[in-house]
Amino acid sequence: MAQRIALITGGMGGLGESISTKMGDAGFKVVVTHSPGNKNAAAWVADYKSKGYTFAAYGVDVADYDSCAACVAKVQSEVGPVDILINNAGITRDMTFKKITKADWDMRCATAWSGAGGAASSTCRP
Repeated sequence: MAQRIALITGGMGGLGESISTKMGDAGFKVVVTHSPGNKNAAAWVADYKSKGYTFAAYGVDVADYDSCAACVAKVQSEVGPVDILINNAGITRDMTFKKITKADWDMRCATAWSGAGGAASSTCRP
C-alpha cells in the first residue's frame, strides 16, 4: 500500500509543527506549506530531517485562492494525491478587537477563508 499524504497548511510553526510531527509519526508522508517569503523553510526541513522526519515544504500565499490551487496542483504533481488536508494556516496580529483595522480584518478573513477554500476545493479535484 502506498504511503498516504497529509498536506498541512502553516505546518512549520506552533500548532502546525506539532500536527506535522504527529502525522509523520503516524506514518504519513507530510507536506507543509509556508509563506512565500519564509527564508527559514529549507533550514526547518533540514532540522526535522536530522530528527528523522522527511517533510516536503511548499511556499504559498494562503490568502490567495489561486495561489492555494496552484500549490495543491504542484504538490499533487510532485508528491502525489493528497489524502488528508489540514487547513491550519493563520496569521497573528495581536490587538484588541477595538483596534482591528479593516485591512487587518480583510487579511484575517482572506487567510482563513480564501486559503481554506482554495486548498480544499483543489484537493478534492481528481
